[in-house]
Amino acid sequence: MDRVALTALVKAAAREAGFSRVGVAAAHDRPEDARHLGAWLDAGMHGPMAWMAKAPERRADPRRVVDGAAAVIMLALDYDSDAPRSIDVVGRDGASAAQGTGWISRYAWGDDYHDVAEKRLRGLTDDVARQVPALLGRDFDAAREFRWMVDYGPLLERRWAQEAGLGWQGKHSLLVDPQRGSFFFLAGIITTLPLLPDAAQTDHCGSCTRCIDACPTDAIVRPYVVDARRCISTVTIETRGELEPGVAALVGDHVFGCDICQDVCPFNRFSQASGEPAFAPRPGSVAPSLVDLLGLDEDGFRERFRRSPLKRAKWAGLLRNVRAVVANQAARSAGD
Repeated sequence: MDRVALTALVKAAAREAGFSRVGVAAAHDRPEDARHLGAWLDAGMHGPMAWMAKAPERRADPRRVVDGAAAVIMLALDYDSDAPRSIDVVGRDGASAAQGTGWISRYAWGDDYHDVAEKRLRGLTDDVARQVPALLGRDFDAAREFRWMVDYGPLLERRWAQEAGLGWQGKHSLLVDPQRGSFFFLAGIITTLPLLPDAAQTDHCGSCTRCIDACPTDAIVRPYVVDARRCISTVTIETRGELEPGVAALVGDHVFGCDICQDVCPFNRFSQASGEPAFAPRPGSVAPSLVDLLGLDEDGFRERFRRSPLKRAKWAGLLRNVRAVVANQAARSAGD
């Protein structure tokens, strides 16, 4: 079997499917990651993301997920645009430069990345299933030998992406590509194919602590460790029900997600607009009017955010966040 040709075929199929970058890591156990994950879970730092605590031992060893797994294919999909950064519109202290507007995280300005990436993964899988049997000398059962996931499933995507050479996990815990920054999504495929692994990426954060210093809620409790219970993204997206008053005050002007730790990262000066039409900012997504958002009924929410990541927060969650932002702006105005 020609592993070089097999790896080249898979990577070419990934690029043809529309992924920005692709890397490969050998499937093996990562006990150190398992220990770090266990300590993070034991400290309760996953907050409302209860699914993170489900069978955590599988996340550090893909061979527990796919029988006979030999490799992990990691894929990147850029989503950045030319629109302003949150620190230019909202500010590092969470205070909006324009009263009456809020902030939606830039990853959510366009279509839901799960839908976009899954379409590309299906195309990649079909392409590989059609071509790879000639190199394998046998049939290829894609349903059994390929398991792909996009921000779900038992895979520590950022750790495997670092091992596959796509970047390193920065002090804000997100993956950073030294030539592209961090505004990209990850997808992963656990496979039985004996692919050649790429060289792992090394950490280039050095002594920089800009993301830690800029986080308005001190959610980055130490380098590489984020307490999701204080993270604005988790609070505004994953939390259900009403926010506690102290937590609501932490969200500043963010109605869905937060970009501050990425916006201050020096490597994002290298970020480029993706050119993917599905991720282009929709009208009203950059610094949206709070009045407009408050005026949405449930049907209006479904229509405005059809195929959008904002569906994750649900109508009730988004309105709850908007009310918190309105209260935060009112409190600031009263203090002026």
